[in-house]
Amino acid sequence: MATAALTAAALGGQLTGVGEAGGHIDAPSAVLDPPTDLTDVYAFTSPDDPGMVTLIANVRPFQLPGTAANALVDHPFATGARYEIHTDADGDGAPDTTYRWTFRDEDRRPFGIGPKVGPLPVTSLDDRSLGVRQKYTLEKIGEGRPAETLLRDAIASPTHTGRALMPDYGRLRTQAVRELPGGGRTVATQAAEAFKADTQVFGLYTLGTRGPVPGWLPDAQPLSVLNVNSLVLQVPKRDVALNGDVKRNPVVGVWASVSRQGADLSRSLAAQAPTYRQVSRQGTPHLAFALFGSTVGLARPGGPEDRLQARTPEDDHRQADFLAATLDPVPPHRIERAQGCKAPATPRHDIQALFMKGIGKDNGAAFGFDLNTHTMNADADPGRIVLAEELRLNLGTPLTARPEAYGVLDGDLQGFPNGRRLNDNIDGPLIRMLEGEPAGPSAADLLPKPIVGLEPADAQSVFPYLNLPHAGP
Repeated sequence: MATAALTAAALGGQLTGVGEAGGHIDAPSAVLDPPTDLTDVYAFTSPDDPGMVTLIANVRPFQLPGTAANALVDHPFATGARYEIHTDADGDGAPDTTYRWTFRDEDRRPFGIGPKVGPLPVTSLDDRSLGVRQKYTLEKIGEGRPAETLLRDAIASPTHTGRALMPDYGRLRTQAVRELPGGGRTVATQAAEAFKADTQVFGLYTLGTRGPVPGWLPDAQPLSVLNVNSLVLQVPKRDVALNGDVKRNPVVGVWASVSRQGADLSRSLAAQAPTYRQVSRQGTPHLAFALFGSTVGLARPGGPEDRLQARTPEDDHRQADFLAATLDPVPPHRIERAQGCKAPATPRHDIQALFMKGIGKDNGAAFGFDLNTHTMNADADPGRIVLAEELRLNLGTPLTARPEAYGVLDGDLQGFPNGRRLNDNIDGPLIRMLEGEPAGPSAADLLPKPIVGLEPADAQSVFPYLNLPHAGP
């Protein structure tokens, strides 16, 4: 039902003022496997500890708030799957460091039957009222090095089943936070959806118009009352910088992926170790919206959106159709047809740089200065740097005292597309850049100010930053 609502909203946002995030269902394959559906990736300098970087991968969208009446509803991480956050320090599109979570269920119910929660309230992760717990192993894999186990049998914060059964969810989440060897911490948890979006913009992506009377209906997105699952990781910046030197090599690319177990059926299964097939990928937000103008219902199975989900960034530069899309994105042409706003001339080297190079002074980006391209890393080999879609972050960008939701486009160099903070609103800047900013005239008038806005609450200022999941009685 949520998917159907999402489709209608994405298509109808320009008419109703209510829309949904294409980034939550970037490809037809995502609809078929919700536990692996990556929705958003965030990467930012930790505001409460500037020597650390925080990386967040959200997955499994559209979770309704839990209540005692629907306590049987559960939204676990997929067992056996690999949830991974990757960082690329040298710009070759391959991960230099990967953090990998794998989950298993610990069923403590008699005979393995009955409700997972209750009948007494859960006040601790060790309570017997929490009949099924999810435990996970967290590994760190460096390029050319064996996997290092950072945590084993850590406990994930469970699905919130309502205030009657979980009267203090904040306490459970605090108990689930684990310190990491060598510095840093992590938590796997359900959380309130953090995605901030101007839902009136969705119609600009998909049809080229925001409606007959822009702004007359509220910018209300249903995600503001829903939950997701979140993997939150905070590590020292030196752990992800090239050669551990943030000053010489401040730029890092970030993306997340999920892989499912598979097997080669042409050989005997008895002699095979488990193999994994990537089924989901997420880096820069709203890539499908911005390049193809597509979302669920508009994309065809097996199309470019699905192929991106199964591909790693190091192979992006070999995909001619994908490269062509970055040089000639669809939405500006739709906006021209619908509203008469002339699309910027192609090829769009500025958009290709935005998604595949980062912002550099001489790489086609339209900003005119170096900010977060891998060529800024002094120890990177220029001959190995390739076009690769990643969320790029300059670890050395100072914290700003006055964050701007529209990030770099509004003069806040710490915001999107220099990484992405939880309070960044990415849709307005994306549409404006697709329309030619900052090189061309402002396209801000395409984004009418709604009479009423309903967005997720601002993120917290301390780890793990995400708000507690929505829940009923």
